[in-house]
Amino acid sequence: MASVQTRPYRRVLTSALHRRFVHASALSLLVSYIIAIAIGEKSSFFWLWFPFGSCGVRTALLFISSLTIFVLRVSQMHIGSRTANSSFGTLKSFTLLQIAQTFGWYIFSAWWFTVIYVWSSSSDSNLELVKRARPHERPTLNERPIYLHSFHAFLACVQAVFHLYYDYDRIAVPIAERSSKADDERTHPVPPTSKYLQGVLLPELTAGALRSVTVAAASLVIYPIIFRTFAWSWSLYVAKLFWSFPRSAAEPHSFVPSIFPYFFFKTLGPGVMLVLSWQTANLFYSVFIGKEPLKRGQPLTTEAKDPNGSLLSGLKAKKEIVKIFALWELSLISQRVPDRRKAIFNEIDREGGSAWSQVLACTTDVIKAINTRIEESKNPAPVTKPLPQAGKSEPVVQTLPRLSEPIKDGNIFTAAPKATSRQDKFGDAFSSAAKSIGQSEDWTPTARARVRDVFDRASSAMLSPEQKQKYLGSPQKFKLLTGGPSTTHKPEDMNPVLAHVLRSPVGQPFRQTYAQRLSATVLGTPESSLSLIVDAVESLTRLLIASLAEDPYGKVQADVPSAVRLLTQTTLTLDAFAHQGGLDVHWTDINFPPSTDPQAQAAARLVPDVEIVLAALRGGLKDLLMAFRPYLRDIGITGKDLRLAKEAAGIGGEEVL
Repeated sequence: MASVQTRPYRRVLTSALHRRFVHASALSLLVSYIIAIAIGEKSSFFWLWFPFGSCGVRTALLFISSLTIFVLRVSQMHIGSRTANSSFGTLKSFTLLQIAQTFGWYIFSAWWFTVIYVWSSSSDSNLELVKRARPHERPTLNERPIYLHSFHAFLACVQAVFHLYYDYDRIAVPIAERSSKADDERTHPVPPTSKYLQGVLLPELTAGALRSVTVAAASLVIYPIIFRTFAWSWSLYVAKLFWSFPRSAAEPHSFVPSIFPYFFFKTLGPGVMLVLSWQTANLFYSVFIGKEPLKRGQPLTTEAKDPNGSLLSGLKAKKEIVKIFALWELSLISQRVPDRRKAIFNEIDREGGSAWSQVLACTTDVIKAINTRIEESKNPAPVTKPLPQAGKSEPVVQTLPRLSEPIKDGNIFTAAPKATSRQDKFGDAFSSAAKSIGQSEDWTPTARARVRDVFDRASSAMLSPEQKQKYLGSPQKFKLLTGGPSTTHKPEDMNPVLAHVLRSPVGQPFRQTYAQRLSATVLGTPESSLSLIVDAVESLTRLLIASLAEDPYGKVQADVPSAVRLLTQTTLTLDAFAHQGGLDVHWTDINFPPSTDPQAQAAARLVPDVEIVLAALRGGLKDLLMAFRPYLRDIGITGKDLRLAKEAAGIGGEEVL
């Protein structure tokens, strides 16, 4: 019998995303149709809205402006939020290509929208680039379209900044914290599309309109100072290809444009419509792409010839977004599709191992990565120096005969044997001199005096006399000022001048807060793997519990002890790292509560995303122990393993025996 060809999960997911892309595009096309009616000529009411006329042409052309945003979103789409030790670290994670794409597509979208708006306007709007004079007069530039293009370009730049700062490229997938009292057991409680749009659409439109009006007000100052000269010269260059202009047209006649303030109010309408088209395009794309991996209520791989093979290819995918959707689908299967669960347990002769063993490996790898990242943060890998090239041979230097032995590099605190020969006595004398130099103070009297003098003059303008005296009398402060190797300094002991700088907007991007550093370590960088972790824990525990009734061969129970130990170790390690001082507070985190307020410090160590991971680990471990309660001794979970598992799951007393 010929083997069934497995369809890669990437293709299954791409087909589903194409359908959702079409749905989002249809709603954006409706928005373009409404804008086309708003900017059309009002001479005929019928032709103003009739879709099979000029209104339909305007709609299709305006839709290109929204389509460019979809292209941008597809190229930079990701699920997890951006993680880094600081805001500056997040900025560094952006590549030059991402920034150029974001600004480029928004500027192109604004330019295209402006062209269609000018083309659709009536002659009374006076939006032609050149004012055609009388036959005996030469034409002049019309500043109205120049300002309109400049205003929309400025608006595009502002929108691009918002796009990057608020991470519009992220597909926000809701993740519910695990709770035994919740009626909805879904890990990702995605609301119905229509209900969600009804609650979000109006605030998005309001925010977009307010942003457009704010930028329009700012353009009254920015346009004459920054944009006007460049826009005028560029427009003149294009217009000279078709018309002849006098030399006096090379520059505007006055600093303040003559079109202000009347034309300023006329540009508010198209500016608001442009931003609304961007906002709705981003909203529709995020809503439809972020839906559950289901097709007609069933997992995406249900209709595949080899459902388990397609799902396993997604779990092993290198592309993060494919792996996230595959684990999400596995989580849904483990929760509510018993037929697919049975198929996973029954398929034992698959290439590469049974379906269950491959699922187990994929889920445990995600959980083990938490421990790996925590260990790497505690014990960072040393920087290795590049090895010298073997091809180049060093020249042999002829030296004089040695007068003494090399300096000893053993333990300098152990008693050395007494020297007997003259050569050994000379070596001991030289060695003792070298030891005395190495054990001397790190600050010589001359260097300390110079630093005191420099610090005295520099601190007179910044510190009070009491603070200056305190710092001058503490050698540890000098080591901090000169970049010493000490790493035990706390934010509460920081120089007040430096603390003031870090609290200011200038220093904010460089602060490494506890929440940022903990999230970056636990969830990974540059994007959070929160969804991956929660779905992996949920899938693993649900499948193990379901195997009690659905595993016909009884082979899954052999993996229960290793799964319990993994969940126990990860839970205890993460809890100690996050809540019990495993991660030190960085000296730039000046808003972290002082050590004199332990309750506030404990509250500051509660990071929402990390707490979701801990709740998933504890909840999954507790459910696993409760489900296998009658068989714990038989499968080998006794003694220390059981005690640690109960401690990690938050189970006390004799609740689990």
